[in-house]
Amino acid sequence: MSTWPEVVAQVQPGVGQFYVTRCEAGATGTGFLIGPDLVVTAAHVVRDASAISIAFGRTTVNATVVGKNDMADIALVKTDSPVQGHQFQLRTSEPPVATDVAALGFPLGRPFTFTRGTVSALDAKQDTGSRVLENLIQTDTAVNHGNSGGPLITQDGQVAGVVVTIEFDDNMRAEGIAYAVTAPRVAAAVKEWTSRSAPVDFKDCGNAPAPGSGFFPLTVSANHDQARNIGQTLILHGQAINQGAYAAAFKLFTPELQATFGDTAKWSADLGSSYWTKAEIINVSGTSSADDLNAEVILQTIQDAAHGRNGQTCSNWKIRYSMHWDGAAWLIAGSSLPFGEPTAC
Repeated sequence: MSTWPEVVAQVQPGVGQFYVTRCEAGATGTGFLIGPDLVVTAAHVVRDASAISIAFGRTTVNATVVGKNDMADIALVKTDSPVQGHQFQLRTSEPPVATDVAALGFPLGRPFTFTRGTVSALDAKQDTGSRVLENLIQTDTAVNHGNSGGPLITQDGQVAGVVVTIEFDDNMRAEGIAYAVTAPRVAAAVKEWTSRSAPVDFKDCGNAPAPGSGFFPLTVSANHDQARNIGQTLILHGQAINQGAYAAAFKLFTPELQATFGDTAKWSADLGSSYWTKAEIINVSGTSSADDLNAEVILQTIQDAAHGRNGQTCSNWKIRYSMHWDGAAWLIAGSSLPFGEPTAC
């Protein structure tokens, strides 16, 4: 049998980090490939989404929900282009109690992690407050928010279940108790959805969404340890602008920057025709341990001439974003144009 390091090296390219924009806030989660353009995740990860992007390594793709079961907390999404990555196989039976398993994902929106444990119990139940999930795998594998939707795998690399929740007792987190939907249950749902898919409409935030899907590609060229984490903030911010989810975009500013704008309505007053079309993080300066970093970003936007610099309807910017770590995420603390005004596309 392969060792865990060998298994992770093989399957990691098939694990994606979800960037989900909702009207009031952004969220992250995990999913995994089961086909070139099909990704399994947890239903609560994509609930009320106004836009979904998934990062596989340095590649980011747009996605839509083609099947969702809130009661079972599983969902299937389809990417707008094929993804080069490992395609997981779902186990046909539940692993016995005491089987070694591991969770793969992006806890708390951080980089990819592997955590190992065992199957603690089968046919478990969990009351999430809004519903009772049944026939779950219980595991002592360490998972956190952000692991949701990721694969719980056995040492042969097959998926035993989809991570969906951790145990809470009277609002107190219980250690070493987490749950996953079983692979056979997921396989049955995927079979139904692939034969009779019913795309789920994105949530309308009531403002002016970008033409088409509003998706924009983000490339991370910078080698700094925090470059991808900063990219997570920028893609959620730009995605929110493109979907008219201005409240969600505004929350990605530091409180100090928010105060300079006044409120969401004042800040977004001139954004009705402005959309991000592509972005690349080319440099991040500062030490990895610092709470304040600078990110140099090449950004392309489209907008009405009335809102564009010098009447531009398409602009190429080179922006320096000041980023601040608030203990949980990188927030935008400011922006400047040290390299000059934007040029027309």
